[in-house]
Amino acid sequence: MKAGGKAWVLLACAAGFVAATSSVHADGCATQDEIAAKAQMGKAEELERAGRLPEAFSSAGGIDTMCADQRRVDALRQRVGKTLGGQEEKSDRFDVAFDWYERAGLTTDADRVKLRHVNAKPADSAVFGNAYDYFTRREAAATLQELRALAAKNADAVFAEEERAFAARSMSFDELERAGNWLRYLGDDQQKRKVARAEKRGDALAASDGLQKLENALRYYSIVDKPQKIRQVKDKALRLGDAYVKTGETTTAANFYRLAGADARAAELEKQVAQANRKKEAGRQEQFKKEQDDLEKELGF
Repeated sequence: MKAGGKAWVLLACAAGFVAATSSVHADGCATQDEIAAKAQMGKAEELERAGRLPEAFSSAGGIDTMCADQRRVDALRQRVGKTLGGQEEKSDRFDVAFDWYERAGLTTDADRVKLRHVNAKPADSAVFGNAYDYFTRREAAATLQELRALAAKNADAVFAEEERAFAARSMSFDELERAGNWLRYLGDDQQKRKVARAEKRGDALAASDGLQKLENALRYYSIVDKPQKIRQVKDKALRLGDAYVKTGETTTAANFYRLAGADARAAELEKQVAQANRKKEAGRQEQFKKEQDDLEKELGF
C-alpha cells in the first residue's frame, strides 16, 4: 500500500475511535443510556398525570440516575409517595403509609406516621417494638425517651392485670410474660420487678397442699431460677403422695409422685393398682359365673 493510502486508513481509524468514544459523557453515561433514561422519566411523569401513581413510582425507581436528572426523579418519587402515603394514612393503614414515605425518602413523614401508629395502638407490643427498633436506628433520642415512658406505663398496666388474674385463678403466667416484655425496654435492672412478682406468687402457692397450685408454684420458681425452692416443693409433693397412698387414693398419690419427679415410684404404684384391679375383676367374674351356675341348677337346666 502506498504511503498516502496508509495515511488515509490511519486517519479513518482515528476518526472512528473518536466517534465511538464521543458517545460516552464525562459522567460515564453513554448517549443511548441517557436517551433511555429520559424516555423512562417521561413515561413515569405520564403515568403520574394519568393517576397511575404506584406504576409511576415504580417506573421512576428503575431509572438510571447517572443518566437522568436526579432532582427530577427524586421530586416525582416524593410527590407520588406523599400522595400515596397520605391516602393510606387517612384510612389508618399506618404501616403501609410509612412504607410509602420511607421509600420516597420523606423521613419527616415516615417518623411522624410511625409514632402515630404507636399512639393509635399504645398497648400493641408488635407495633411498639417495630417503632422502637426504627427510632433506635434513627438515633432519635427524644422519641426513644417518649417510647420508654409509654413502655413503663404499659408495664404498670399489665402488672395490674397480673394481680387480678392471680387473684381469680391462682396463675398469671401470660400476664407476667407480657409485663416482662415491656420492662425490657427500660433496662435489665427493671426485670427485677418481674422476678420479685414471680417469686411472690410461687411462695403463696407453695403453702398449699393442692396438686395444681403446687404445680404452678414450680412454674413460677422456674421462671426466676430458684432451685432450692423447687426442691422444697417437690419434697412436699413426695410427702403428700405417701399420705395419699395410706388413704388408698392411689391415682392422686401417683400424680403427686410425678410432680415430685418420682416417675418410677408413680409407675410402680399404678402397676400395683392395675394388678389389684385385674385380680378384683377376675374374682367378680368368678363369683358371677358361680351365681349363674347355681341359678341354672335351681331351675333345672
